[in-house]
Amino acid sequence: MIHMKMSSGLVLVATVLMLVVAATGDAWADPATISLDPTKVDALQVGETFTVNVMISDVSNLYGWQVNVTFNPSVLGAVRIVEGPFLEDVNETVWPKPVINNSTGYVFASSSLMPPYPAAGASGSGQLASITFSVKAGGGSDLRFDETRTYLRTVVGGSVQEIGNVVRQDGTYGIGGGGFPWELIGGAIAVVVVVVVVGVFLMRRRKDKAEGVVR
Repeated sequence: MIHMKMSSGLVLVATVLMLVVAATGDAWADPATISLDPTKVDALQVGETFTVNVMISDVSNLYGWQVNVTFNPSVLGAVRIVEGPFLEDVNETVWPKPVINNSTGYVFASSSLMPPYPAAGASGSGQLASITFSVKAGGGSDLRFDETRTYLRTVVGGSVQEIGNVVRQDGTYGIGGGGFPWELIGGAIAVVVVVVVVGVFLMRRRKDKAEGVVR
């Protein structure tokens, strides 16, 4: 009787563990990563343009994606965003017209496989899109994925679902990459101030010494 109770208890524990593992399997899996390539763009002259690629890596069974990349509209302006080949290599895609807002500073785009969905989506790593920016002024800007509007989709049992385990890696433009070196100017000013103060002090000491004044 005791043996049967122990066996039942072990079965119950094993069942609970299996359910926990099944429920959290996505959290234990290697995360898919959305990133910008290059992650850092050095400062350019006003009027020049540069392109960053929106990359995906280590994804499994991708059927659709959406990204919202924000930037500093005082420094940069988005020119265009073009769909990459990652999903198109699997099947024809639906590519709604992207939204570019150079007043607020964001680029919004999405793509998905054309229904009826194929048996499997895209897996592995590749390019989702490319974004071209123009330089409007000196300075720097973060190139950041808005987490609430950037996600991946898959299909499970005929139902579209969001992929939960996703890492978003942001980028930068011009920060530490050749912008105007204000920190050097500040350092030079500090040195000049110290030199002037020391010079005035020494001149005052010499004058007092010549006049026989003790301080």
